[in-house]
Amino acid sequence: MKKFLLILICFASCIELSQAQTSTSLLDPRRYIDTAVNLMDVEKYKEADSYFMKALDQIEVLSPDFCYYFGKNSLLLEKHKQSIDWLNKYLELKGSQGQYSKEVFTLVAKAEEAYRQDRSKSSSGIIETKFFYRNTVDCENGTHVICPVCKGDDVIVTLDVLGQKLYRTCPYSTGGRLTCQEFNLLIQGNLKAKNN
Repeated sequence: MKKFLLILICFASCIELSQAQTSTSLLDPRRYIDTAVNLMDVEKYKEADSYFMKALDQIEVLSPDFCYYFGKNSLLLEKHKQSIDWLNKYLELKGSQGQYSKEVFTLVAKAEEAYRQDRSKSSSGIIETKFFYRNTVDCENGTHVICPVCKGDDVIVTLDVLGQKLYRTCPYSTGGRLTCQEFNLLIQGNLKAKNN
């Protein structure tokens, strides 16, 4: 009887732990972002947009990849102003050497041309800047944040046209870290590159 009771308690504990992990993982914004990107791949842009919006409600810090995917999806939905804002945010975070930078320049040009042709659609960009300044960090003295540009490595690795790796020091971080104030300026697109 004691063995049965012990097994029952262990089983109940495992179920509770599994449910807690499941509910926590459902709140992880990366799951929403991954789902949105998969929906983009199968051309379900409106559904992808709803998952991007769910992720935005939970994101603490904007990643360059999120800005790229959300900006591209916005362009595909003909939300041109919103697309311009998010794609430019990608360029602010990654510069011209980012993985998607070449494509982003092309997408921004398309979005800007479409936006110029149809300025009457004011509703298409309602949320374009709603989240930009929300994603800053409350600063305490001495607080440091891992740099989202170099991901804490203080080195940015890119590939040249021949596929050779190019290494350069991160223009923003010191030792792969930013002060809290520098991080907030970076997210807002106002952090100047340091002199190397």
